[in-house]
Amino acid sequence: MRRYVVIAVLALLAAGCGSGAKTAPEVAGYVGTYLQAHPDVKRMAKKGAQSATVVIKGQDQDVSADLGDGLRGRLIRTGDATYMQMLEEEVAPGKTWDKITKEHEPYNLLGISVVTSQATTLVNSHRVHALLAARGRVSGPVLDGGLDHYTVTIDVRAALDGLDLSAFLEVYDPLPMLQDTEDEYAMVRAGDKAAQGRLRDKLLEEFGAQATYDLWLDGQGRPVRQRLTAKTPMEITFSNWDDTTVAAPPADQVRVLAK
Repeated sequence: MRRYVVIAVLALLAAGCGSGAKTAPEVAGYVGTYLQAHPDVKRMAKKGAQSATVVIKGQDQDVSADLGDGLRGRLIRTGDATYMQMLEEEVAPGKTWDKITKEHEPYNLLGISVVTSQATTLVNSHRVHALLAARGRVSGPVLDGGLDHYTVTIDVRAALDGLDLSAFLEVYDPLPMLQDTEDEYAMVRAGDKAAQGRLRDKLLEEFGAQATYDLWLDGQGRPVRQRLTAKTPMEITFSNWDDTTVAAPPADQVRVLAK
């Protein structure tokens, strides 16, 4: 009889561990850690009017984004080929894709580079949120629609005061588009107190004084949704963990530039 009691107690303890009480740094870093072990996933991000989708399958990827003001496009890399489209316009009669080759590059390759880099930055926003949320106050998990839901309350000013700003910039804005911005970041990294103060003020204006980081996990511990509720809310959803596909566009929709 004693043996069965012990087994029952151990089962209850295991169930409690499975519910997953975690620290704020653990909740904040969970998505990044899980992605390292499971890189094949579909991520969809939305921030204000901007949206992006990134699908990874091994070395292949399908990246699309709508950044507003008419700047939108899609890039597919599969095998040894890369295909692109911009603004959902035909690149030639009956064609919607350009195949990028070593010999010829489309005139708007710079445009697709901007779109894809910004799309990647959007879906990687969990890294930015993790640095802020790591210093917050965690609650949960609570059961929410069959998912484990964690919440981290963030004092943004206190979080910014404790940040390594150089490390933060690497994930916040890895490819600044303006030279003035790049120069300002260089001053931050060099330890210029005034530049660091300006950056903290800018970030406080962007995120607001208080923010909330929410994370939802399914029964297998896989991230399903991550959201930062701040001055401009930002949400990322995850699906098709370890079960993604990336396919080249139909051949009859592709223009291959000739010599």
